[in-house]
Amino acid sequence: MSALQTPKAECASCAMSGEEYLARKYCAPTAYWYCLRELEPSGRGRYYTFDELNYPQYWLKAVAKYTQREPSAAARQLHRRVEAARAEFRAKQEKIYGERTLYAISRSREAIYAKEDAAWNTFSAQKQAYLRDYLKAIATGLMKRKSTGRKCKQCNTAKVLGRARYCDLCAKQRQRESLRASRNRQRQNKLLGDINSFSGAVQPEGLTKAKNAKKGHLATTIAEAAKDLTFTDKNAASAKLREVAGT
Repeated sequence: MSALQTPKAECASCAMSGEEYLARKYCAPTAYWYCLRELEPSGRGRYYTFDELNYPQYWLKAVAKYTQREPSAAARQLHRRVEAARAEFRAKQEKIYGERTLYAISRSREAIYAKEDAAWNTFSAQKQAYLRDYLKAIATGLMKRKSTGRKCKQCNTAKVLGRARYCDLCAKQRQRESLRASRNRQRQNKLLGDINSFSGAVQPEGLTKAKNAKKGHLATTIAEAAKDLTFTDKNAASAKLREVAGT
């Protein structure tokens, strides 16, 4: 039995086609090289190439060799969607590890591994969802078309995922601008507070000086008006003083 016939003999009793068999293997929650390793048993001649067995971008070529015909449109759609999800998973991996050194990774190994496991579980769930769409398309002959997706509201070029409204670059730029505007507002508020505190300290002193000056000027005016006058009548003198004072 050839390497091509071995996996086929294993699923000969089941009702699934060869393409569906490989699709289920392809969407299994394991690494790609582990999913297709049974296509080339050890000690057999190499019917599949190294790339087809170890790199997921060559999965359609492995399907074509296995089924001896071109992959269906549903299989091609499945491959596109799974590889897009795989790219998202790898981007999350890079973000999790970042520029960490081996020492930094060793100090927070549990937290890093927990985040990586969560990203892998999300990727595996996506593969299973895409597999269900593939099986439905095979059974009904109708493919589920994926929407083109939303674009970033700022640059209007990059696609955004989930509930995000901006791509990563635009989101970081908006965050920097928001922090800069916040710092400017804090400086302005601090400056206004200093000005108000300074004016509040100076204003009472100025008002006191103005009142004292007005009282002094009034007293001087009354004294000067009454200096050269001699009154015999007390009431006449009081009336004159009230007239000078303006009361």
